[in-house]
Amino acid sequence: MKKIIRCLSVFVYSALVLSGEGAAREFDLQHDSKTILIDDFEHASNSYTLTNKNIATQVIQNKSKVLQLTFSNKHEFSGIIIKPNEPWELSSLGSNALFFDVANDGDFPVMLSVNITGKDKQVQRRTIGLTTKEHATLYFELNSQTLNVDTGLRDTPPSFETTARKMILRGAKLNVDFSQVEIIAIYTETQINPTAVTIDNLRFETIPDENPEFLANIVDQFGQSTQFNYPLKVSSEQQLRAIAKKEINELSKITPRPDRSKFGGWKLGPKLTATGFFRTEKVNGKWALVDPEGYLFFSSGIANARMANTTTFTGIDYRDDSVRKRDPDDVTPEDSKGLNSNLSEYQKSAYTAYPQRRAMFNWLPEYNDKLANHYSYKRSSHLGPIQHGEVFSFYQANLERRYGQQYPGSYIDKWREVTLKRMQDWGFTSFGNWTDASFYNNQQVPYFANGWIIGDFKRLSSGFDYWGAMPDPFDPEFVKRAKITTEVIAQEVQNNPWCIGVFIDNEMSWGGEGSTTLRYGIVLDALSKKTADSPTKSVFSDMLKQKYKTISQLNQAWQRSIQSWELFDNTGVNYKNDSHFNDAMIADLSWLLTRFSDEYFKVVNHSLKSVLPNHLYMGARFTSWGTSPEARWSAKKYADVISYNYYREGLDPMTWDILKELDMPTIIGEFHIGSGDTGHPNPGIIHAANQSDRADMYKTYMKTVIDNPYLIGAHWFQYIDSPITGRAYDGENYNVGFVTTTDIPYPELVEAAKQVHKSLYQNRYGDVKSK
Repeated sequence: MKKIIRCLSVFVYSALVLSGEGAAREFDLQHDSKTILIDDFEHASNSYTLTNKNIATQVIQNKSKVLQLTFSNKHEFSGIIIKPNEPWELSSLGSNALFFDVANDGDFPVMLSVNITGKDKQVQRRTIGLTTKEHATLYFELNSQTLNVDTGLRDTPPSFETTARKMILRGAKLNVDFSQVEIIAIYTETQINPTAVTIDNLRFETIPDENPEFLANIVDQFGQSTQFNYPLKVSSEQQLRAIAKKEINELSKITPRPDRSKFGGWKLGPKLTATGFFRTEKVNGKWALVDPEGYLFFSSGIANARMANTTTFTGIDYRDDSVRKRDPDDVTPEDSKGLNSNLSEYQKSAYTAYPQRRAMFNWLPEYNDKLANHYSYKRSSHLGPIQHGEVFSFYQANLERRYGQQYPGSYIDKWREVTLKRMQDWGFTSFGNWTDASFYNNQQVPYFANGWIIGDFKRLSSGFDYWGAMPDPFDPEFVKRAKITTEVIAQEVQNNPWCIGVFIDNEMSWGGEGSTTLRYGIVLDALSKKTADSPTKSVFSDMLKQKYKTISQLNQAWQRSIQSWELFDNTGVNYKNDSHFNDAMIADLSWLLTRFSDEYFKVVNHSLKSVLPNHLYMGARFTSWGTSPEARWSAKKYADVISYNYYREGLDPMTWDILKELDMPTIIGEFHIGSGDTGHPNPGIIHAANQSDRADMYKTYMKTVIDNPYLIGAHWFQYIDSPITGRAYDGENYNVGFVTTTDIPYPELVEAAKQVHKSLYQNRYGDVKSK
């Protein structure tokens, strides 16, 4: 017999053994007024089907019977899918969640994911990190009063008291109708290490009464969680200054690494042709960066070392509209702008626009406080209920507390000095993307410059425009803006050999590799437009008219019934919701998308190389979820390096076999692992259970990069933890920094970095011989 925690009844079952791909089994459903039990694996019955996908499962006897899930690290998805004969009806439970017990008795941490499909067919995903030997009860919140409040945060602290661990939102929070549940999937994604867990007591359960003030006073005067205590948490400015003094003393003792060249290359390795700037070369079957002196180089870096993303909305706004005025010639997006503390006139019109947001803080400085210079203003946001408003940087305020202010902005100068020394002490060979431009003239750590092409040019939708629609590269305005952006970058870089290369744009919506409409969404959107309204449509029309001399020939090839070229041009043809595309039409869609992608990369390449001919064009930082193959091949033609942001536990062969065919130097522009043990409501995209696991998972990821012959580097995102209350642009409130909001390094992560970098070059290039 076993008890269901917090339930009114005890249920006993027997179970059948599950194993193999596609295996299925059925169970009975029992429930009472507070709990609907799905299974406790004691007895078999027949009210739902369980299907295995790339997983081995079996019921085993521990203290009681449990279901063991042995995940595959050879597949992108490995898990079980539970589907009831009739949807689970949850409306009688009121506020409720899915609960289940889990144990990780394996040798590696597990990032466990759960997808739940509601009555409206929408799927919500949540994730959690489990450390080795951990036994826990997890809950997946389905329906509650607080769940329906748009806070603008990527996730929130628990809203009710429980000993169970909350599963964390992965991706957007959807408004799913969970009055009925149709499918539950429990799985892992692209595992690097072999992992297994046991699960038990799956049930839907009414949750305790929620605290309506669960978001009140969750942040203290240092930007730390008021709800968590952890080793690095500070309680006074005196303590913060003492910690800073000790670290500065330790950093003063660092000496250059004997295996590193002036620019951080492998001094003990072969010396190749020196050009005075960074370049790429394939050496003994491995792609490599070569530093300006000719030494082999591998870019291990940290991205986002800047103040721009350290601010969080305060809930205050200004009635004075002039604060929201924009310069149409600006080349910097709102989320990349630093702090503007010259707000005294605007603050006269301040008012509380979002009371719930304002109540999250137990302290913010008065406008006449010495730390009030760390207020700023954001004129727009990407996600959340706050479209614009006052922001505050706890991180920058803490820098002033740590280092004092001997002259205006002296604490920022000290921060730059300390950051450069940390990078060298921790063994990093470069910064990553979005390095503050004030580092561009440093002569200690190589860096990457960056830019965005923004402006009032035409755009096209891929159908999955997470960060925004795609620019139309055939629009003369886009060409003009690309030129302006690259000229600004060149002025900042000043032909500095310490600049490795330049990233332009980020995580654009190129399409995907799923359905035809997803992969070719950009083309389908262009075809739906009038030729006069879309430069890309005009180009596509000319291409198709050259290939198909008559509209009848196009119709015959595509199996369509377009009335005329005039209708094609002046009205457009809409196939965005179609599901029937023959081979000829798909081939043409691919041809057109290639032309579009070629033009984008060609425009950016020509603009960049005309002003920075000695620096590498690092590409557009593709994603794994929104990049068509055509875009990759276009990047190969025009970029010096192909860049990807890849948030997984490492580089898995299921995804990265594409590099063999591309055969291009490739860099990981972003990855990270976060934990919930410092009070961040959302650990990050990839989850660890604690700081120790976070460090181990960092080493695992870096090993997969270093061992890959096509990879020339990887950049951790980011240098600083996100604010607990979310960065202003989109609410990211992640524990993904190498340093806390109080600028204290995480010792476990720092030690892991030192271990990786101690043998970095030997592990990467140790088998490379001199020419």
